[in-house]
Amino acid sequence: MHDIRLVAGFEVNPEPLDTRMLGRADSEALGAALAEDLARVASDAGDGLLIIAGGLFEPGELLRPGFPAWQAIDDLVRPMSRERMAGGQIMAIGAHEGRFPDSRLRPPDDIPAGRFLALPLTLALADGDPNGLVERLEQDLFERGGIHPPARAVLARATGLDSVHGQLMTLNDLIALQHVQMDTAGLGPFWPVVEHALVNPQNDHSFDLPGSLSTRWDAEHQRVQIDFTTFDESDGDVDDYALWMRAFRSLIALLELHAMKTAFQTGLTLDEERQCLVESAGSVSMANCLTEQVHPDCGLLAWTLVEDGRQFNLYPLSSAGFALLKNDFKQRGLRPRQSKAGLTTGLNDHRLTPET
Repeated sequence: MHDIRLVAGFEVNPEPLDTRMLGRADSEALGAALAEDLARVASDAGDGLLIIAGGLFEPGELLRPGFPAWQAIDDLVRPMSRERMAGGQIMAIGAHEGRFPDSRLRPPDDIPAGRFLALPLTLALADGDPNGLVERLEQDLFERGGIHPPARAVLARATGLDSVHGQLMTLNDLIALQHVQMDTAGLGPFWPVVEHALVNPQNDHSFDLPGSLSTRWDAEHQRVQIDFTTFDESDGDVDDYALWMRAFRSLIALLELHAMKTAFQTGLTLDEERQCLVESAGSVSMANCLTEQVHPDCGLLAWTLVEDGRQFNLYPLSSAGFALLKNDFKQRGLRPRQSKAGLTTGLNDHRLTPET
């Protein structure tokens, strides 16, 4: 069997949707309409088995290491005989009472943040690809594979979504499209990390990123390894460190979007419960207090916490870490202080200190 991984993408109006999941009947109807659209580009695509999974995903939810949605389709189709794959058949994988036969095909419950949603498709060719269909689809599908009104009508009926445009594309097209979107969002310099994990995950690789952010793809553990530097450990001035922190947070945001695993090279203590790194800065003769260390352009760099005569600098590792720490401080009755300069450092050294 030869699999061609495809996508049915829809640009939708910014309005509430009823559901991100299609039942089997709606998936079958949508699959039949999409098969006709695909045949307009390549008539011999009808010789294979078109598999559609009726879940609407945002690109970042589909473009994850290992491509779990398509891997789930592969696992469900693998037991089928070659005879069942021939003759232009359609296999629809839909939801039943909110469940799919494989959890990797179920989209998140969250309301989509963007206006582009996509369903994963696979075209299975039982006899391989003797006529070069893969190459032709890579060359032509994005330019010629518009989704026609019948398929968009099925989507609207099943989900309540009004689509502005529909487009068939290959998985590689979706990766390229996401690259363009990340460029537009200002995250383009960090995209090579995600792209490498998607298309070349079996090889280690180091990246040259903004802010001198030292980052590597660890193929053995399938994760991104990041060298973490605290303000006290940094060699440059405050603005240099703010650039490093901005680069770090931009990368983390992109990795979170694509559900990529991370590990941090550091001597700090990892607080998994609060998703932060803890730097022990020694003893201080002060009462318990909390200081926000803020840069005017980058925002919060860290929190400096004095607790039982010891100082700790807390560095959140994600947006969730920010929320968890703020909630923890609130529950403990800690009200943060902040100097007029935003950042409180020692008079004679390059180290964070509590605001008095």
